[in-house]
This record gives sequence, structure tokens and C-alpha cells, in this order.
Amino acid sequence: MAPPEGMRIIIVGGGLAGLMMGIMLDHAGIDYHILEQASRLRPLGTSISLHPVIRDLMEQLGLLEEMEALSKPMRGITVLSAKGRRMGRIDTRTNKRRHGHQAMVMSRPDLHEFLRSKISPERLTTGKRVIDITETPSEVTVTCMDETTYVGHLVIGADGAYSAVRQIMYKQLQERGLLPEVDKKPLHFDKQCVVGMTAPLDPARYPVLLDEQCEVKVLLGKDQHTSMWFLPLQGNRIAWCVGGPDPHQLLQSTDDSASQSSHGSGSHNSGSRGSHHSSSGHGRDWYPETIVEICEDVRNFKCPYGGSVMDLIEATPKGMVSKVLLEEKMYRTWYHGRIVLVGDSCHKIVPFFGQGASQAILDCACLTNLFFDLRSTDTESFLPLFQQYVDTRMETSKIASDSSREFADLIYDQGFKADIARKIVLRYTPSWLLRMITGTTHTDRPFLKFLRPPTKKVYPNEQKQQDQKQSNQQLKQLKQQQSLQSLQLPSLQRLKLQPSMLSLQDLKQQQSMQSLNEWKQQRPTMLSLEEWKHYQQQQHSMQQLRQQLSVPQLDHPLHRHP
Repeated sequence: MAPPEGMRIIIVGGGLAGLMMGIMLDHAGIDYHILEQASRLRPLGTSISLHPVIRDLMEQLGLLEEMEALSKPMRGITVLSAKGRRMGRIDTRTNKRRHGHQAMVMSRPDLHEFLRSKISPERLTTGKRVIDITETPSEVTVTCMDETTYVGHLVIGADGAYSAVRQIMYKQLQERGLLPEVDKKPLHFDKQCVVGMTAPLDPARYPVLLDEQCEVKVLLGKDQHTSMWFLPLQGNRIAWCVGGPDPHQLLQSTDDSASQSSHGSGSHNSGSRGSHHSSSGHGRDWYPETIVEICEDVRNFKCPYGGSVMDLIEATPKGMVSKVLLEEKMYRTWYHGRIVLVGDSCHKIVPFFGQGASQAILDCACLTNLFFDLRSTDTESFLPLFQQYVDTRMETSKIASDSSREFADLIYDQGFKADIARKIVLRYTPSWLLRMITGTTHTDRPFLKFLRPPTKKVYPNEQKQQDQKQSNQQLKQLKQQQSLQSLQLPSLQRLKLQPSMLSLQDLKQQQSMQSLNEWKQQRPTMLSLEEWKHYQQQQHSMQQLRQQLSVPQLDHPLHRHP
């Protein structure tokens, strides 16, 4: 089976989700074009985590080996106090014996540049801000601010948390009275942070850079919500993040929500990136004074690698520092007509468990598989396909969102109850239980059905375990055979002496029971049924020969059978 001939898809958004969507469509043989609003792509200068669930997909696409070269496997998260006292650790590996069950941590700019290199230049156009989407029974037209238009059979909104595609789609639904109330509410955020990535550092000063795996360090401030994260990356760099809850923004978000509710229908798309309310995404704008103020909160924190945390902040180029608000929201409406959403545009997840990018990739894989089975490009053909996509992905995305939120609360919440919860989880919860909890979103490992299935890798420790298991099974089977044969062959104690058979009597007089046991252990391995029959025939022939020659028969324990 193959997708309809001539099918063309317009992807809005040139971030990770948009690029991955394009790569998968390319392998599926589906025509596409990517429209990116920015004239120059500049991802945030920080780290990104890709969870093990997407490794099979990367292998199928031929990307895994290069991505592993760009990344370090994450071993776990160590939580420290501001003075460097160890508070506990979370093992993030879903299987301690397999590197393939560890998240990959890498530089976000490196990953973006790598994925972009896999897209043909003629399939990606920058500086295209989408302002309108119109549909006909057979196609859809995307209009940009520069009055250029692009025509295709459907539009995929991969343009992030403040998706222009989602705002246009929701406006159309709002005009028809079809938009759920929950989707009219703005994005929720109550945390802010400053993120950055250092220039290459000297491994002699920071030996942690030589480690093959990445251990995340988190410093928690005393009696304050501020924390600082450190992630050693490839290329002798360290990504860091300073931040915590933003009560001022939370209060402002509440006030703006009330104000927007009084204005009615414009709440779902009333903002732009430059406006000053929670749905606008103004957290992506930053001022140098704000960054200095936030970083001052951690000036006295003890750096886990030696020196001062300010040394790492000062070693970060200005272009690699950004201030962001950590929004979250699970939207209920993911599609309408010939428009469908993926990634942050339909489920914005706080980035405390590295789930945002992985869930976006899974969205793309699910849709691509469904497109491959599509028989027609009529609007009616897309509706059941989109509904199947939502049914498949929404539950898993919600689990990922909830786990990220719970982990953020575990780290940042203050008060007596929060301290007790942190102590229980970090100090007293068994590591196997934490791995099971963190692995709940990794159980489903989908793959692209139109490509060769991923190979099952056998890791060294796993091979040793399999060999030991096979050896144990063989030993068990041998013991079972010996037990069965021992029931078939008579023991020395069960043999009945006959008057004419005196050899055993003589043997008992000449040898001790220990000698008999040694002779029993040294005799040949227990005979099979076929060998026993052959042996009996030989003995029968010998018995006839003895009778003819009048030779007495020796009483041998193997001569008799029950």
C-alpha cells in the first residue's frame, strides 16, 4: 500500500517537530513543503533530551548513529542543596543494563542543525508568517504575510506553543460555535528560567566533561524556589538553567485571563509574541537586566564541578543565553477540516522530564503511518484518520505532561509537606521503583511500518545474561533426564541375588560401599532407551553363549531391568 499519488502536505514550522515531520514524509514518498516564520533559524542555546522511546524510529530513518555521536546517554539526576550536600538521586534509565534504554542529551542547536541538513533546501522556506488558511473540497491554501500562497491537500501545524495555525483553526471553530471552552483558555505558566550553554571548556578544569555519560546535577536553594541545573554535553560544553516559579507572572496571568474572558471570543488567539499576557508568549522576550537579576539568586550556590557557578554563566556567549517562560497546556481539539496539529501546538509540556521533543516525534510517526494507508485526498478521508491519530496519541501525551508537572512540583515546591515528599522520593524510594515510574511513558515504542523494522540489538551484559540463562536451562534438562533414567534403571539396593550369581556378593566382601559409589559415579552416562534395548540384546546373546559353554553369569547391576 502507498499514499495517494500527488499528495502534498504543507508543514508550518521549521522547528524540531516540523523537520522530523518532513524527514518522515520524505521516507514515505509524500511531497511536502516547510514554511518557517523566522528569517533565520536560531534555536535556544541549551540542551535537549530525547527519550529511549524514539530510538527505534531514529534507527529506521538512518539517524541514530549520528545522533548518538552528538549526544551523551543520561545516567540519572542528582539533587544537591545550594551548599553541595547530596539530597538524593533519581535513576532515569528504564533498564540499567542497556545503554539503549537511556535518554540522549545533546545541544539543541546541534540537533536542529543536524535535522535541517537532512531536508532539501528547496523544501524549506524561511521568513513566511502564516496569516490565513482557506479550504475547498479538494485542497487547502496557506496565505503568508508577504501575500505569497502555498497549495496542498492538508496543513500540519508544527509551529510551537503559540501556533498561528492553531489560532486560525480555533477562530474558524469559534465562529461556528464548535470550540470547547477549555480550548479558549490561554496557556498556563507559573515558572520562568534563564537557559544557556557555555563555550567549549577545559576538561582539565572540569573533568566531568570527559565522562561518556551525562549525570544531571540540580542545586536547590534554601528557603527559596530558585534552582540551577547542569548538563555536561558533547564538545566540552555544559548547559545550565536557572529558574523557578514566577509568582508575579502567575498573578498577571490570572488577571489577564479574567480580562480576556470579559472580551469573549478573542481569548484563544488574542496574543502575539510581543503582547503582555500569558497567552502571548512574552516570556520568550528578555531583557539583560532580568537575566542578571535571576542569575544573582544563585551567585552563592556551590558549583558541583568546582569553582563558582558564575564562572559557567560568564563562560556562556551572550547569543547562547535566553529567558523563557515554561508554559503548559493540553488542548482538546487537535484537528479540523484539512488542518491537524502536532507537538507543542496541541500539547505544551513543561521541559522538566525532557518529554516535549519526544512526544512531538511520536506525533509525527503516528500521522505518517496513517498517511501511508490513505486511499484518497478528499476531506471526508482525513476526518477518521485524524480522529484515530488523536485516540492514539492524546492519552500518552497527557501521561507525559502529568509526569513532567509532578517532577517540576517535586523540585520547586516549598513548605513542610514539599520537603517531606522530596525526602521520601529522593532518599527512601527504591531505584527500581523510580525506574518503573519514569519508564511509564517509554513502554510504547512505535516504528514506521513502511520502513524496515528496527533490529533488536543485543548488548554485552544482556548477552552474558542470555548465555547464563541458556546454561541453566541445559543443566536443568540434564538433571531431569538423569532423574527419569534413574527410575528406569535398578539401584544396587534393589537388586535380588540369585543363588548362581555370586559376583556381587564377592564384590561386596572385597570393596566397601564407598568403592561401590565411586564405581557408580565413574560408570558410563545413563543409557537411552534405544541403547538399553541394544545392550539387552547383546546380553541375551552372551547368556545363550554361556549356557552352551557352561560359563557362569556374573551378577552385574546393568544386566537387570525392572
